[in-house]
Amino acid sequence: MPYWFDGNNLIGQSAAVARQDPKTRRSFLGLVSNYATAGGGRFTVFFDGDDPGSSIPPRGVRVRYSAPFSTDDAILRQAEGARSPSEIIVVTNDHGLAARCRHAGAKTMDWRQFTGKMAARSHARLESAPKDEKVNLDDWSRYFGLDPDTLK
Repeated sequence: MPYWFDGNNLIGQSAAVARQDPKTRRSFLGLVSNYATAGGGRFTVFFDGDDPGSSIPPRGVRVRYSAPFSTDDAILRQAEGARSPSEIIVVTNDHGLAARCRHAGAKTMDWRQFTGKMAARSHARLESAPKDEKVNLDDWSRYFGLDPDTLK
């Protein structure tokens, strides 16, 4: 499932502020990367402006800069041009953009809903993981031709 993030909206910074202090962008991308590497989906973060440093994005995250358009317009153009917009989830706290994306056929959620979904997914994965099994050392020792009494 592709997730598209309204980057500047979610970090609460304009492109000008983010360009002068890229730490917030990097922290946000690191957080999104953690969700991606945990098996969350295909993640693309859209930022306003252009790439200030041509930096390499973290693992599991694509980064797109919207210049010369706004991020809202870039996301909307991509959604309108997608083959299956109903498969896209746009993550934004911008109610206007969310409404426009839904009108284009995409699904939307805000940041709180997204992190809740990722937490539930992570919890379900942990619950379905096989429980540790106790190994019978005597059986394994015999299998490998060892005397179990000398291993204790």
